[in-house]
Amino acid sequence: MLPLMFSHRSQAMTRQLHLLLPAVLLLILTACQPTQPIETKPDTTAETQAMAAEQSGDYLAAAQQYSDLANAASGARQAQYYLHAAQAYFQINQLDHVSATLANIDKSMLSEAQQLDAAILEADIALSFSQAEQALAALAAFQLRDATPTQQLAAYQLKVNAYELTENWLEKANAHIALASLLSNGEAIADNQQTLWQTLLKLTPQALELFNPGIAPAVDSGWFALAYIVRAYQTNPDALIVAIEDWQRNYPNHPADTSLYKELLKTGTRLPKQLNDIAILLPNSGPYAAAADAIRQGIIAAHFDGQTSTRLHFFTVETDTQSGTSNVWQQYQQAVSKNANLVIGPLDKVSVQVLADAEELPIPVLALNRLNDLTQKDNLFQFGLAPEDDAIAAANFAITQNYERAVVLAPTGGWGNRVASAFSEQWLANGGTLLSRSHYDENQSDFSTVIKPLLDLDASKQRQQKLKQTLGLSIEFEPRRRQDIDFLFLVARPLKARQLVPQLKFHRSGQLPVIATSHAYSGQENSQQDIDLNGLIINDIPWVFADSAMADPAYLALQNSTPQHFDNFIRLYALGADAYRLIPNLNSLSRSSELSFIGATGVLSIDKTGHLTRETRWAKFKRGKIKALPATTALPSSSENIIQ
Repeated sequence: MLPLMFSHRSQAMTRQLHLLLPAVLLLILTACQPTQPIETKPDTTAETQAMAAEQSGDYLAAAQQYSDLANAASGARQAQYYLHAAQAYFQINQLDHVSATLANIDKSMLSEAQQLDAAILEADIALSFSQAEQALAALAAFQLRDATPTQQLAAYQLKVNAYELTENWLEKANAHIALASLLSNGEAIADNQQTLWQTLLKLTPQALELFNPGIAPAVDSGWFALAYIVRAYQTNPDALIVAIEDWQRNYPNHPADTSLYKELLKTGTRLPKQLNDIAILLPNSGPYAAAADAIRQGIIAAHFDGQTSTRLHFFTVETDTQSGTSNVWQQYQQAVSKNANLVIGPLDKVSVQVLADAEELPIPVLALNRLNDLTQKDNLFQFGLAPEDDAIAAANFAITQNYERAVVLAPTGGWGNRVASAFSEQWLANGGTLLSRSHYDENQSDFSTVIKPLLDLDASKQRQQKLKQTLGLSIEFEPRRRQDIDFLFLVARPLKARQLVPQLKFHRSGQLPVIATSHAYSGQENSQQDIDLNGLIINDIPWVFADSAMADPAYLALQNSTPQHFDNFIRLYALGADAYRLIPNLNSLSRSSELSFIGATGVLSIDKTGHLTRETRWAKFKRGKIKALPATTALPSSSENIIQ
């Protein structure tokens, strides 16, 4: 059985919380005057002008004036002027000047509160260069309980960000707990709680128990105790519910939002640890027969690899797509009468809809297709390899590459429109800009009439013609594509992808990144044929990559038993293997979308509607072969992140 893992979803929340820091520093820099007053002398004209410039927002002038004052002063007054200058430079993000000015300060001339102000500046500058250890060292000498609330807020936020970089989850959690009492904005409180929760869940149950900082009903103790319960009992739903009820009695006024753990208490599956019977509902004939056979073989391979005593029962599903009728309900009832613990299937959407419309499903169903309806139904889980999933993943991947502007090239027809629309909707939701969307005819092989306008080559040619007419000279000319595109999203099947990628290069796409879905790759390594795909970026299932596939006994068994057809159906074999391997973990996965399972089709989790979502691997074609790219999202890599 492959492990369940907590997914790393706290990074976005940490970034949101980090947005508070500039505002907090603003309070320190502009609202808080030095705790130790400047020596009792009448304000000079220069000092008055510096203060006025600072208060009016002219920080550059203020910084320069404070620096001049510092150069002319000595002792405590000089140190305080330099601190004011550094604070003003920080306001306009002149970090080099901030560092240089701080270096001039004799910190022994500052009060302890002023020294902390300087340390906060030093820590923030260090973090801007990802120097977490240096940031922590700058703050280490100070007892923050003696600081002002504004200083505490800034310092703890800096510590949170530094511990995130060093992956010191224990200290990061403690910093979040300290930060909580300083926040007053509702959104900031919620973000801090969510990030604290995700941080605690990265610790092992043993660490959570050992380092619990207090006893009930203390707030800090409650956080560690709650996280311990979730980590320790996640795979035992009954024990989890009892443990959370005990926690609620021991910590009756704890500030933890119930939304953090209420999903764990929702109705999920209650499969026994030992499964006796599993029913598989698949067709033996019709348009889905070949796909069903590959899935069936994947299930059997995973079953034999698991070496369990579970019995598999196969029931034939017959569906008339024209009339919309199916015998799936009758076959499901047969599975119930056989005392099956769970059903895998059906495969076609008509049959899945029949089960979705049923008044009640006595035993869980892991359907192998997905309906568009997002309504959650108890005991129905929908698992498929929808092309829309790959398109959405492409939009999310592009954001991680800091791309902003995209163009889309897709085939005409229903399939192309579905994939292109899924990408476009997600891309726009991510804040990206969609410059244009073009369509090509899959029956053609010359796509110049589509590519030229997409890359705006015709406009480049027109500019050349106009310049030639104006000058009356013959001009050497090479067309240039439009330069405002960050990448092109390509929707294509293997044959068309091998035609389109070279033609894009021929038409001056140059170094423009081209991102496609797994549908552009056959799944079968053929470097001679796929040399035309060089440079193309795609996402695909782990079984396409040798490092993942060759370590899986089910993959090896299928490859050896069906060598002629294996590559053509590799993704469906993987779907069958994952469907079987998910079952022992369904109790946990069905209760929390924060849990993930590493499968043959990707990193899998179940969302609130019962749909399985997948995170796939990204790769780039080099010399006709697919080469994995470095992961764009960190996956758990140590035992601390694995549910035991």
